[in-house]
Amino acid sequence: MNLLKRILLLTVFILTACSVHAGALLKIGLLPIEDSVPFYVAEQEKMYAAENLQVELIPFQSALERDSALAAGAIDGAIDDPIGAILFDKGQGRLKITSICLGEKSDEGVFAILAAPDSGLKTVGDLKGVEIAVSNSTIIEYVTDRILAQQGFKTEEIKKLEVIKMPIRMQMLLSNAVKAATLPEPLASIAVSKGARVLISDATGEESLSQTIIVFRAEVLKNQRPEIAAFFRAYKGAVQAINNDPEKFRALFVDKGRIPPFLAKTYPIPFFPLPTPFSPALFEPVMNWLAAKQLVAKMPYTAMVATDFMDERN
Repeated sequence: MNLLKRILLLTVFILTACSVHAGALLKIGLLPIEDSVPFYVAEQEKMYAAENLQVELIPFQSALERDSALAAGAIDGAIDDPIGAILFDKGQGRLKITSICLGEKSDEGVFAILAAPDSGLKTVGDLKGVEIAVSNSTIIEYVTDRILAQQGFKTEEIKKLEVIKMPIRMQMLLSNAVKAATLPEPLASIAVSKGARVLISDATGEESLSQTIIVFRAEVLKNQRPEIAAFFRAYKGAVQAINNDPEKFRALFVDKGRIPPFLAKTYPIPFFPLPTPFSPALFEPVMNWLAAKQLVAKMPYTAMVATDFMDERN
């Protein structure tokens, strides 16, 4: 056999070994938030099928339900936030953060600290010593601490009251049962429409404080590399489609993001970053906050973040 034939056979072997298995299936857990829309766009526009990949999008009503499914191996990957992902894994190597969804830049932020209608709070400085309704040990508390620290608050000046369920937190704010609360979109916009006031948002600073991310179980990343790479090619296509023509997908945003009817026509559709590994610059502040609160032992970036999940075709 001459050298040329050997090279051709070797090339065919490599391409076959690295190709996506016909009908390969990935199960992805999603939450009812706008950040999930690119996953649905890829489905709607048949981008997964174009990659010879089956993707089952499984909705969950809460992060707890999603985490239970991840722990049981019932789903392969999910939309998450870095606080939740690190607390889920706690250095056990079960989960890896892959790409960012939203939050690469500060103007993609979706959290706000709001004042109750009759609270008398006018500026962010008025929050010193005032209890702010949050959910502890979550991205909500993290963003609250980071925003206020950037405004010069000392640790002892930041007071928080735990109210786990976000709809209840919003109702307590609107009924003046609490003077302030931290809420994500679209709840923040809904609260404003009913009399609450935004004192500060994480979309106004120079540094991105909140992110949503895509996570995969470590064994899936190891054993299904071609499928993962194909998934991210499809996801990239969906992000580009949204950014090129956001209004085309407004109905999906309203549906999957649970945007209320009165905001449906005007709610701003975010600009999504292309899939890219979660950066050390975003990881380190999260890790430092969690370690300072003694929620997890500090771990290195490479222990929690995967950076080689896309191939050259992405």
